Amino acid sequence: MLLASQEAPPPATVPAPLRSGFFQMPLFRPGTEVTANGRREIVSHVILRRRELMVYLQGHEDPFRPDRLDLAPSLFTTERRPEPLTAFL
Repeated sequence: MLLASQEAPPPATVPAPLRSGFFQMPLFRPGTEVTANGRREIVSHVILRRRELMVYLQGHEDPFRPDRLDLAPSLFTTERRPEPLTAFL
């Protein structure tokens, strides 16, 4: 039973805010589906040219700038997380 001066704890369904060390950004890589000009397209390959990222889509000869493409951002971390060894040495 809660007294009038006590507040109820926040519900457990509220997502925790992103901790520092995490950031979000779109990840363009071959096979990723993006939206360009209102159409669903698939990334063919990605090139860095003159310090700019150029995204090539399947069926298109000209590259697209990443800010012209819609893609949900991926979550990344700046914390070191070593991968477990999977091979026997």
